Amino acid sequence: MEFKELVKKRRTIRRFKQDSISIDTLKSLIEYARLAPSAANVQSLRYIIVKDSDVCQKIFPLVRWAANLPESERAPESERRPTAYVIVLNDTEIKKGAKYDIGAAVQNILLGATDEGLGACWMGSIERDKLRIEFSIPEKYEITHVISLGYPDEKSKIEPFKGSYKYWKDENGLMHVPKISVEELIFKIE
Repeated sequence: MEFKELVKKRRTIRRFKQDSISIDTLKSLIEYARLAPSAANVQSLRYIIVKDSDVCQKIFPLVRWAANLPESERAPESERRPTAYVIVLNDTEIKKGAKYDIGAAVQNILLGATDEGLGACWMGSIERDKLRIEFSIPEKYEITHVISLGYPDEKSKIEPFKGSYKYWKDENGLMHVPKISVEELIFKIE
């Protein structure tokens, strides 16, 4: 897939088919994250891959879904939940404040997931204390994000921004995501 097509195809997906993702595919996503830029090449990020269905069920209530949607449409139905997760950690003994490294690594995971035919949702509204306990994560690790993964069972469409940033679903379940035009984003050309 060409890069431009990959970027346009990468959309947040919150509903998934229940097909299992191979461990090799999940490891390849971590490989993409590993190759992301890291300030001063200080590689402080670590990852927990979760693909066991029982453990996935334990993570599900610890993440928050689609705040812009009505409560009844936020979280995926039980038969459309993620089949894998990646928990993103930052080793604060190596580096504090790795937000740019995290952004680059997660974007590589999201693009890699799309290239692998997966859907993904990058979540920061998570119950970190409960995740720390569930996975026995030492205090030196900052739990930054959870990425839900699976084969997509919904579609998302980019549309022009018309006064509201809020995404929404139509009667057919198609997610509509308003994006500001390139012209509106460019502050100045000299």
